[in-house]
Amino acid sequence: MKRFNFRLDKVLDLRKMSEEQAQRRMSDAQRARTLQEQTKSAAEVALREQEGSFRGEIQSGLNAGEALINSRFHQKLRSNVAVEAARLVHAEEIVSDRRLELAEAARQKKMLEVLRDKRMEEHTLETLRIEQGVLDDEAGQRLARTREIYG
Repeated sequence: MKRFNFRLDKVLDLRKMSEEQAQRRMSDAQRARTLQEQTKSAAEVALREQEGSFRGEIQSGLNAGEALINSRFHQKLRSNVAVEAARLVHAEEIVSDRRLELAEAARQKKMLEVLRDKRMEEHTLETLRIEQGVLDDEAGQRLARTREIYG
């Protein structure tokens, strides 16, 4: 019998590679988001530490110049936290985009796999039907010969 041949095997292979690439991009985006979360957390810790330090300096009495320097430093740290938060939002948007890309790539691959499985099942059924026909013909010929001989 003829061996099963799915005409779209090369397309399916391309879809598999596309899905693998989408998985890698998703993984990269998740790693970048995790690093950005850590960077934002570090900026928040630095801000909290500076606020604690500033409170201690206020209680111990500091002059106007030191207060101005601390205030500017505090503003810079708050600005850093805001920048890192915005970068985190952007990293999360990229992860979301990559997740959608991966879902689409998986959907397209799955669609071809279902088609291939359906074609394989049709091929198997057709092969079985042909084989059954051959067996029926052989049985009929055997029966005819038996009747000729024993008649």
